[in-house]
Amino acid sequence: MAFNPQQLIVDLIKLVAGRPACIAYSGGVDSHVLLHLLATIHHPQLPELRALHIDHGLHPDSEKWARHCADKAQALGMAFESIKVTVDNINELGLEAAARQSRYHAFRFDLAEGEVLLTAQHQQDQAETLLLQLLRGAGPTGLSAMWPESDLDGLTIIRPLLSVSKADILDYAQLHQLDWIEDPSNSDSTLNRNYLRHELWPLLEKRWPSVTQTLSRSAAHCRETVALMQALAELDAGTVCNEGFDRLSVKALMSLPEPRQRNLLRYVIEQNRLSLPSTAVLQRIIDEVCKAGEDKTPLVTWPGAEVRRYRDSLHIEFAQTEALDLDEIKLQGTGDVRLADNRVLKWRLMSGQGLKENVVNGRLTLKFREGGERIRLQGHSQHKSLKQLFQEWSVPPWQRQQIPLLFVDHELVGVVGYGYAEHYAADIGEKGWLPYLVQPDFH
Repeated sequence: MAFNPQQLIVDLIKLVAGRPACIAYSGGVDSHVLLHLLATIHHPQLPELRALHIDHGLHPDSEKWARHCADKAQALGMAFESIKVTVDNINELGLEAAARQSRYHAFRFDLAEGEVLLTAQHQQDQAETLLLQLLRGAGPTGLSAMWPESDLDGLTIIRPLLSVSKADILDYAQLHQLDWIEDPSNSDSTLNRNYLRHELWPLLEKRWPSVTQTLSRSAAHCRETVALMQALAELDAGTVCNEGFDRLSVKALMSLPEPRQRNLLRYVIEQNRLSLPSTAVLQRIIDEVCKAGEDKTPLVTWPGAEVRRYRDSLHIEFAQTEALDLDEIKLQGTGDVRLADNRVLKWRLMSGQGLKENVVNGRLTLKFREGGERIRLQGHSQHKSLKQLFQEWSVPPWQRQQIPLLFVDHELVGVVGYGYAEHYAADIGEKGWLPYLVQPDFH
């Protein structure tokens, strides 16, 4: 064998770091080799393991395949579960991407907190991924292809076979007389990866016999580049970002060289768990938003996200797709309240902050801005208009309508997240209830 299964287990133990692990078991030769290897090599530090099969229902034999996987896992003494999913959005995403989306949604839903997913991508998968990304015009992040460990919307994925060749996997399977599923869709050359694998790869290997190892090595070089880019972005974020990753100083951002501007923007967008825009859209953020006058409120959008400017602040946010129905709500004490946009109003018991206890347990109503509201804040001698306060607090105009306001009868007594009225706010050392908002989970 060209690869050492014992060393692979040692490397895997380091990556898993004591966390329970779930094997993504399709029943194909790659995942079956991974399952067999982990089930038959007994190492005292191997984590708790189980196998999970996803039945996409796309082939007449899919239920038969699920039973095959259950039998193989049982024979190896491995805990097993099969989940049937419905593959949606095929016309929009294409069959491969739609199936992958459904599959990983099921993984994310089924895995326990702290449990990691083991997948069986190997060296040729890595080389193919790099080449496909290159044909899409990807940058270093895309060309880094698959990482030995990565995070997908909170799901930790570990790929222990990434440096193992397909030939070694087949050798292992034949040596141990394994029986695996051959999915006929793997021969469908209308799919990009299959076209590359069956039509182009034999030609590449004939001319460059080590193409798989060479491209995999290039992906590793790109991973180093991405790590350096991220480290640089983290340094730049320390001087450019204000109060988290959703607000940036335009002046500080524009003082950087343009490649570092784009690098930081990509990093910040990823930190906000938004989809990355195209290079053209990224450049529009710099040209149309950052270079606009401070009295302007330019906007650049892409699916699920938007970037605006207010004064010196660049705001990177989830896109508001439609106008919200912002009705008033009668509050009942300090219970959670879900708003129309799925934000949740919660309360935290504090000392000397928020509203007095008798106010919260009284006639409190939540409303949104209509215009003309005024409030005398705690410690102030005069009333001020809400418009004036929003300007003083540098609240962007497009956010003002979304800020919950708290009233007793018709009197404004609280602006959630900003300030509370004299005679209604908790005094120093007095028990108070502080309202705060929890943003919806878009993933």
